[in-house]
Amino acid sequence: MAIVKNKTSQKKFTNPVVLIHGSWSSSYMWSLYTDYLREAGWDVYAPDLKGHGADKGTIAGTTMNDYVASVRNAVVEKGLENPIIIGHSMGGLIALMYVAQYGAHNLVAIDPSPSKEVQGGERKEYPAEYSMIDAGLPSDPQETIKMLPDISKEVLMQFMQTLGMDSGVARSERKLGISVPREKLSMPTLFVGGELGESVSFGIGIRVARTMATYYGKEVIEIKRATHPGILIGEHAPEAVKKIEVWLQKQQQLTH
Repeated sequence: MAIVKNKTSQKKFTNPVVLIHGSWSSSYMWSLYTDYLREAGWDVYAPDLKGHGADKGTIAGTTMNDYVASVRNAVVEKGLENPIIIGHSMGGLIALMYVAQYGAHNLVAIDPSPSKEVQGGERKEYPAEYSMIDAGLPSDPQETIKMLPDISKEVLMQFMQTLGMDSGVARSERKLGISVPREKLSMPTLFVGGELGESVSFGIGIRVARTMATYYGKEVIEIKRATHPGILIGEHAPEAVKKIEVWLQKQQQLTH
C-alpha cells in the first residue's frame, strides 16, 4: 500500500487527515489538497486503495469492504489516532463505511457515492475490471474537455494518464446499495458537492450531496462551476479545499 505523507515543519492540529480517492484513480488526485492542508498545519495521509496507484493488489473481485480494509490498514500501520476521514466519489462512500465501523473525529464526503438509504438499490452486473471509458467517459479527448470545462487541457491529460481499472464487484455493490445507518454518523460531518458534478455520465455532484446531508442531518456546501473530478484537480479545487479546511478548523475549536 502506497501512502503519501505530507511532512510539515509546524504541525498545528492533533488529528491526522486521511484522504480516500475514488474509482480508477489514486492518491495522485489529492495532490492539491495535501499541499494545501500540509501548509495549513495538518498531518496528511493519502493511501492508494487495493489495486490502485502503487498498490499491488488485484482489482478483479475486490469488494467495497476490501477498500475499507485498505483505509483501516493505513490508519493502523501509521498509528493514527482519532483521524479526520475525507473521501471523494466512491471514496466518499468508503469514508462513510469506515467511520460507521471505526469512528472518526470528523467526516467530509465530497461528491460521494450515495448510501442505500439515499439511493435505494438496483441489481446490475459489471465486468470484473472496468475502465472510465466503460463507465461512459467519451473516447474522444475533445468531448471529454467539453464535459470538464473547469480542468485545463494539460491537467486533464496528466489526470487521464494516472487512471487505471476498477472493480466491477465493488461497482455492483454500490449499485445494489450499501447501508450506512444514520445513527452511525455521530461525528461532525460535512458533505461537499460540485455544481457541475453530473457533467459526465458517472459523475456525482451537489444534488446527491444535498440529499445525503438532508438524510443524515449534516452540513453541506456547494462549489460553484466545479465538475466531479474538477472539485479535486480543477480551477475551483483551491476554493473547495479552503472551505473544507475552514470547516475543519471550526471543528477543532469546538472540540479542543
